Amino acid sequence: MMTSAIRRWALVALLAGWSLATSALAQKTAGERTVHRSKDLGWKANQDVTKEFSKLLTDGTLKAGDELVLDHKYRIRGSYVLPANVTLSAVQGGGFDVTDARENQRPLLTLDNSDTLNNLTITYLNTPELGGRGIRHGVDFLDKQAISASGKHNLTIKNCRLEGMVAIHIRLDDCKKVQLIGCHIIGGFWAVTPDVTDFVARRCLFEKSCGDSMKVSLRRARVENCVFQDNGRDGLDSTGGINDSVIRNSIFRRLGVCGLDIKSHYETRTGRIEDVRPENIGIRVEKCLFHDMPNAIVLTTLDNDRRRGMKDLLTAANMKTYAPHDIEINECVFGHVETPLRPTRKGGYGVDYPKQQEYMRLILLKDAYDISYRDARTFGDRIMPVLVHSIGGSKALSREAAEAIDRSLSGNVLDEPAPPVQPGVTEVPFACGPQ
Repeated sequence: MMTSAIRRWALVALLAGWSLATSALAQKTAGERTVHRSKDLGWKANQDVTKEFSKLLTDGTLKAGDELVLDHKYRIRGSYVLPANVTLSAVQGGGFDVTDARENQRPLLTLDNSDTLNNLTITYLNTPELGGRGIRHGVDFLDKQAISASGKHNLTIKNCRLEGMVAIHIRLDDCKKVQLIGCHIIGGFWAVTPDVTDFVARRCLFEKSCGDSMKVSLRRARVENCVFQDNGRDGLDSTGGINDSVIRNSIFRRLGVCGLDIKSHYETRTGRIEDVRPENIGIRVEKCLFHDMPNAIVLTTLDNDRRRGMKDLLTAANMKTYAPHDIEINECVFGHVETPLRPTRKGGYGVDYPKQQEYMRLILLKDAYDISYRDARTFGDRIMPVLVHSIGGSKALSREAAEAIDRSLSGNVLDEPAPPVQPGVTEVPFACGPQ
C-alpha cells in the first residue's frame, strides 16, 4: 500500500501530466473518414427513424472511423450497439426523442472503443416528472439505462444534453480513459455511474436526480468545474471508491443528504477481504462550494458482509488499510441560504437529528482517519465544522474494527465569513450542453 507521501507525489504527477493524457485521449485513429448527414439520408425533422438508424448499423454503412451528424431531432425506439471509433454528433438541438423508455429497459446506445458522442440532445419521453426525493421504481423513475459501455476505453461524451427520469443516463462498467465534457444531464435516479480508471468530468451540470448525480468507482479521476444541484440525495456518492483523485472548483447545492458521500463499502462472494481493493484513499477536494444540505462531506466505512450475517470482513488488523484516509479538503466554502430553516425530513436542507442544535455540518466523520481541512469559510448560522460519530458496534461495522483507527482530523475555519449566494440560484459559470 502506498504511503501518504508517495500518494501525494503520484497526485502531483497526475496533475502535471493530465493535459498530455487528455490530448492523447482526444486523438482518433488515423485514416479515411466518412461523414454521413441525416438530411442527406432523407430523414425529416421529428421523423421516427428507428428502421433507418438500425439499417445504418446492420448493413455496415456506419463503420469504424465514420461520423453520423444529426441535422434535426428525430423520434426513435429500440437498442443499438455502435461500431468502434464512431462519432455520433448533432447540430445544436439535434438528437433523439426516445419513445419507449417505459417498456424498454435496455440501453438506447451501447458504446465501443474510441466512440464519441458530441452535441447530442437525447430526451426520454413519457418519463416521470423531473426532480423529487422519491425512489419508487416506475413512479419516480423508470428502470431504463440509457447509454452504456462495459470494458471499453477512450470514450468521449461532449456537449450533450440528456434529459428524463430514467434509472441511469450513462453507465460505464470497468472502462478506461473516459472524458465527460460540457454535458448537461437532467434527471435520472443515478445520473451517471462511472466505474472508470482515468476519468475526467469537466464543465458538466448535473441536476434533478432522484438519488445521486454520480455513483462512482474511480481511479485517477479529475472532476472539476462541475455543478451538482437539486438532487434527492448526494452530488457524488463514492460507494465504489475514489482513489488518487481530485475534485476541484465545483459547486454542490440544494442536496437532500450531502455533497460528497465518501463511502467505503465492502462485500465479497468469497468472504476474503483480500479479494477487494481498498477504497477512498488519496482524495483532494479543492476550492469547492457546498450550500444548502445537511452535511457537506460524509466519511463512512461499511462491512456489508457483516450486515448480511456473514463473517466480518473488517477487523482490527485490516481496518487501517480499508477505511477512507489520506483525504484533504482545502479552501472550500460551506453555508446555507434557503429559508425557512427546516430539517430534510420536513422538506428543508437541515440536519434531521442535530447534536448541538446545528443546522449544517462541514464534515460528518463516521469511520475514517488522516483527514484534513484547510482555510474553510462559511456563511449562515448554526454551522458545525465537524461531527465525529462512529458506527462501530452496529450491524455495518464491528466495534473492534472501528476502535482500531484514530478518527484523526485536523483543520481550520477562517474568521472572515464567505459572501452568501442567492437563494434558488441555478446559473452555472460555464457553457454546457449542445453548442
